[in-house]
Amino acid sequence: MLIRLACATALTAALVSGASHAARAEMPAGGIYVTTLPDNADIWVDGTYVGRSPVLVDALPRGRHSVTITKSGWSVREVEVEVAPGRIALSSIELSAVANPASTAAKGRFVLRGSSKNAKVSIDGLVLANVDKPIELTAGPHRVTVETPHGGKTTRDFTILPQMTTQIVLQHSPSDLARSAVVAPVDEYLPKNAYSLEGKKIVVRYEGHVVVAHLGDTTVRYDGASIAYDGAPETIGLKLYLPLELLERLTSGPTRPEPKR
Repeated sequence: MLIRLACATALTAALVSGASHAARAEMPAGGIYVTTLPDNADIWVDGTYVGRSPVLVDALPRGRHSVTITKSGWSVREVEVEVAPGRIALSSIELSAVANPASTAAKGRFVLRGSSKNAKVSIDGLVLANVDKPIELTAGPHRVTVETPHGGKTTRDFTILPQMTTQIVLQHSPSDLARSAVVAPVDEYLPKNAYSLEGKKIVVRYEGHVVVAHLGDTTVRYDGASIAYDGAPETIGLKLYLPLELLERLTSGPTRPEPKR
């Protein structure tokens, strides 16, 4: 009798254990899709090498997983990614270059698109003889200036990342080429309910137009298109100032109010 009871108990335990393992096996798993800037970085998940970015790792149990990213010339990154059953977690990682000016890792390339053939192009004040091919630049911030034969001028600030090619696309109309650095108080051109300032972000909605700008940034989004001004939005005292040309463009229709004096 004792032998039969022991056997029954062991069988019950085995069935429960098997059911538990089956339940765990049937539990839906999740995955991680890892992208990096720059790409082609080596990726480890929970200490196991899984390949180079971009990479998809599936059938992972739910919970936190450790992702390690390495690439020659770049600092090692370690992040934790939460995996949910039946879902793919997206993880986009930007790497930081190791400071070493003597190495090629501290350089990248620049390509300019949309410039007219007769335009004069300069980077950081240095005129370029040929912009048809990629140009090698040191990693870090730069400024490109494009001047047309008719006196138009467009500037763009950009950043070069090591071992990466940065492309700048110029999108402008003839009226956008010449810029003025003059800024004017917004409340003298627009009603107070037409604009808002949250932190550094400025949003203007007026006469069907939408403008998104940021304090200190010369590039604004006007109805979805990027336009660069030489004058950056700023606050003086308690007043918000925007580029005068932008305000005049917004209020150039038949309903344009007279500036307050």
